[in-house]
Amino acid sequence: MNDESNPSSPLNPQEDALKQALDELIQVRSSRAETPYGDDETGAPAGTVEPCPELGAWLELFGGEAVEADAVGTAKHSNAANLTAAPTLDALLAHAAECPACAERLRTTFADASPQESLEVANLSSSSPDWQGKLAAQLAATPRLTLYPVQRNRAAGKTPAVRRPRHFYLWAGVGLAASLLLAVALTAWWRLANTPEQMLAEAYTHDRIFDLRIPGAAFADVTPEAHLRGGATVSEPARLQEARADIERHLESAPEDPHWLQLEARSDVLEEKFDPAIDILDRLLAAGPVTSGLLLDDASAYFQRGVATGSENDRATALERLRHADELAPDDPVVLFNEAVVMEDRGQAMNAVETWNRFLHFERDARWLADGHRRLHALELKLNQLKTHQGGLE
Repeated sequence: MNDESNPSSPLNPQEDALKQALDELIQVRSSRAETPYGDDETGAPAGTVEPCPELGAWLELFGGEAVEADAVGTAKHSNAANLTAAPTLDALLAHAAECPACAERLRTTFADASPQESLEVANLSSSSPDWQGKLAAQLAATPRLTLYPVQRNRAAGKTPAVRRPRHFYLWAGVGLAASLLLAVALTAWWRLANTPEQMLAEAYTHDRIFDLRIPGAAFADVTPEAHLRGGATVSEPARLQEARADIERHLESAPEDPHWLQLEARSDVLEEKFDPAIDILDRLLAAGPVTSGLLLDDASAYFQRGVATGSENDRATALERLRHADELAPDDPVVLFNEAVVMEDRGQAMNAVETWNRFLHFERDARWLADGHRRLHALELKLNQLKTHQGGLE
């Protein structure tokens, strides 16, 4: 060997010769073991022997990567440029010939593994190619963790990685909540649109057969009179039939329920069955409590029967019921509309004008407002004509 060995090159074929030289040095050192380690062969006093070099110097000069040994002999990588002042190979070997500790360190560092050690390593499960392949597949299948930085400029320089929120689950939750809200809203709307009250109102609007109004009904023009009192019409509205069936189902389980009895009477009025409607409503008013809704429906039944039969008594009873309902609900536009119509029929034009004006004050539906204005204007024209005629007579 010479001093021109390249420190950065890997171990060369001279490694076997080096090991053999180390073994010879150890044997020589063993033969001198009984000699006191104070003076060397030349008689040099103790203390003149140079200090032991670091393990990194041995590994660097023998072709290994430059390392730095710690207190227990573990190698740590470092820059080879830090060892440029290391002794030459011949000087190191000369030191090892005199130092038993360095000779033993070199022997254990470069010695091959014993057969027993090789067998122990081979028996480990981690050395199996199958085990290593399964580990690689497991690592490849592991989901990647996405991280994002949060406030980098802190005392430690970096903050712990925080898991990025998964937007998929966020939007999925929002979509599910919106779907539930939509389902609840649709269910509530469907139930409201399919109550017997609403179905009766739709049947009235679909085929309005008289002037008086019923609660909840939209405006519609009165159809030509083609109905017979108490008789079946040519074609009943489908919503009226559905409402009637629903009411009858409820009355089967609760035949004395006032709410469903009132709705049955209202459906009888729409079917022009005034006698059974009046019978039901009069019984409910006698049993109490008396409400504006009951009085309104009873007045409609009496008035329509009076129109059909020409009974003045039924029409007077209708106006009486409406005045009472007006007292209980003075701001109800349906009560005021019907009251003004019956007042006109009973010849109470001045009272009808006042009631129409009150109606226009409380009504909010544009089409019913327009109908009220039309009726009021027609009544005022009639009154003006009567005044003119009366003046001419005088």
